[in-house]
Amino acid sequence: MEGCGKRSVDDSKESKQDETGKAELNEEDFHLKILKDICCELLSNMLQELTKENILEGLNQGHLNEQTCSCAFQNLLPLYFTSVESFLEVLREADQTLADNLEKRFPSLKVHT
Repeated sequence: MEGCGKRSVDDSKESKQDETGKAELNEEDFHLKILKDICCELLSNMLQELTKENILEGLNQGHLNEQTCSCAFQNLLPLYFTSVESFLEVLREADQTLADNLEKRFPSLKVHT
């Protein structure tokens, strides 16, 4: 009987710790979501400002490639569609093949001509 009493006290302590842990995790998730939203906003603004020369330099230095663009697009779409579309138009001038490959991966981006 004593063991049952201790066990229920221990269980309630564990459940309180679990609840506290979950609350901390939810708060951390909330803060991470805010950080992600801010980063996406910043990235979308930067994409709109990039010139053909900037993009060519990024491609030549290896900072821009299909993998990095795809990762960015996955996080930006559909909320920042206009920014991504604008970037894709300039990218097309710098690297037609990369732009075509990205359009294939993201069919919603087909540039209307």
